[in-house]
Amino acid sequence: MATRDTLVRPFLFDTMVFVYAVGSEHPLKAPCRGILDRAGRGELIGQASVMVPLEFAHQRARRTGDRREAFALAQEIGALCRLLDVTADDLERAIELGGRHDGLDATDALYAATALNREIGTILSSDRGFDGVPGLNRVDPADASAVAGLAD
Repeated sequence: MATRDTLVRPFLFDTMVFVYAVGSEHPLKAPCRGILDRAGRGELIGQASVMVPLEFAHQRARRTGDRREAFALAQEIGALCRLLDVTADDLERAIELGGRHDGLDATDALYAATALNREIGTILSSDRGFDGVPGLNRVDPADASAVAGLAD
């Protein structure tokens, strides 16, 4: 079995995988829940920007009004993936990417830059804003065969 330190196929988690997994009913809830279950068993090992838990906590607290629960869940994200520090190089590349790709908001541009600066060519995300970013392949959580390919 793989561990958090031995990545099978490097990929970056987008925050929304976590948001959908614990959120209200949504077509992506079950696929994202399954992804996190597999991550918890060590079958699917991904990485995430250190910003992901904070973005998750912000979104969850805003939606539920329960800040304590939101931050407790955010703390668990680190147990499911390897967290990557954000650097000044990531910020510089994010600004460049954000200026060239209309579909990327500022946070997504930072995630794309974090992945690309570490030669991680795949992001697990339902957000089509990542499509068209050179060097970055988006795997949709609803695509079971593509998600299974992340464990190969």
